[in-house]
Amino acid sequence: MGQAATVRDWLELNIVSTEFRVKAMRIRSVSDIVERFRVNWEGYGHECRVFLILTVLAALADASSTVYFMLRAGPDAEGHPAIRLIAAVFGSILGPIVGKLCQFTAVVALTVYLRRWAAYIFVAVIVLYAWAAWYNVWGCDLYSPRLLDWLDHLT
Repeated sequence: MGQAATVRDWLELNIVSTEFRVKAMRIRSVSDIVERFRVNWEGYGHECRVFLILTVLAALADASSTVYFMLRAGPDAEGHPAIRLIAAVFGSILGPIVGKLCQFTAVVALTVYLRRWAAYIFVAVIVLYAWAAWYNVWGCDLYSPRLLDWLDHLT
């Protein structure tokens, strides 16, 4: 009886996995992607306005706090490699602003494309942006995340 249940469970998981792959494979061309953006864009601003406002506020806090700490410590102190590179190219003031604009554009594109998941994506982004803003101003003096300690040991 236990063996049959295990085989049945495996078959059910395999069928679900196959269904997921079939759904994921619906994108066949660029025109499918463009069509999905077009359909999902309708009503996006109205439906997601609160999340967009909160994301903009958190992004502004993160960008301004990043400028603040980069003016003190320089671009090399930035933990995000893309933002560090952009800051190295554009400077300690314009770099974080350009980087945050790119990140915000990516968040909007992702939430339009995956509109059913937009609320979850926005919440995660808002929490991370707010935490980063706090860490840039006050948190860096209070503690160092273990990940940063581990990365220092690897280099």
